[in-house]
This record gives sequence, structure tokens and C-alpha cells, in this order.
Amino acid sequence: MALEQRYYRALIVSRSEKFIKEIGSLLSAEQFERDAASGAAAARRKLLERSYDFVIVNAPLSDEFGSRLSMDVSTSPGTIAVLFAMAEVYEEIVHKTAPHGVFVIRKPASASVVSQSLSLLISARERLRAVEKKAGKAESKLDEIRVVNKAKWCLIDNEEMSENDAHKAIEKAAMDAGITKKQAAQMIIERYN
Repeated sequence: MALEQRYYRALIVSRSEKFIKEIGSLLSAEQFERDAASGAAAARRKLLERSYDFVIVNAPLSDEFGSRLSMDVSTSPGTIAVLFAMAEVYEEIVHKTAPHGVFVIRKPASASVVSQSLSLLISARERLRAVEKKAGKAESKLDEIRVVNKAKWCLIDNEEMSENDAHKAIEKAAMDAGITKKQAAQMIIERYN
């Protein structure tokens, strides 16, 4: 079984054009759509316009250090924040940002270390994607349960059915109409509201 090729969006934030080019060269065009910003303010504007799988920050930035931006980014669902920090401040930055889910890489870093780190980050992103998918399914199921329960109460109150009979009536309505239980429940709710 072949692995599915994923495509990622990456935002590289750095005041150094050289860093942007070097990191950009490690992100293959077949796998990454790359965007760049020179500072935190520009990055925040780009983040309002679109979502990114990875935001790679090279600290310090021109308008702030970069740790606040990285922590803010890490709260976005589906986005992985990566912060490059100098060796002198690395431990302090890790202590400050790691609890927020920020991945910190010590500078200077060789191309092989960065490539290995990117592979690990891709794995983390895929793991996040799987969790998001499961959470979405669970939320959808909970929403269906809420709607069906509301429809059951409509039938119980208006048709004087038992809860079991109301549940059976919703299932029968769904089967007869060839629709989902949630759709049948929504039709019942609309009928009584």
C-alpha cells in the first residue's frame, strides 16, 4: 500500500532573507507551499488571511523576539509552531514555550538536523490531523445525538409517546424517507416549533 502524499503550507518568519532561502530550499516544492514574512506583525496578517500547517520562526524578529508569536500560533488548531533560537537563550526559550506546544530548534543547526526535524514535525502534523479527524467525527456524533434527543422530547411532549416509542418513530421516519436519523429528527423538530 503506497503512502498518500500530503501537501503542507509553511510560513517562514525571519528578518534574514538568507534563513528564508535556506529553510525554503529544505521544503520541497512538491510537498510544501511556502510563504514568508519578515516580522511578527506581517506574519499575523498572513495568518489572518490563511491557515498554515507549519509556522517556522527564526528568533529574534525585527519587531519582537518571536516566542510570543510562536506561542500564539501553537493555539491554532492544526498548526505546528517551530522556533529557532540561539544556543545562549535556548534553555530559557524551551522552558517558556514548550508547555505551549512550540518546537524549539537550537541555532546554529545544520541542514541535516533541520531536515530530520522537519521529518519529525511532519509526523507530528499527521498525528494531529488524525486526532482532528477523530474529534470531528465525535463532535458530529454528539450533534446527531443532541438533535435526535430534542426530536424525541418533541414527540414525547406533543404525541405523548414513550422515549422508546419516540426513538423508534425517528428511526422509522429516517428509514421510510431514506435519510439519516439526524435529518428525520430535524424535520420532526421543525414540525413542532
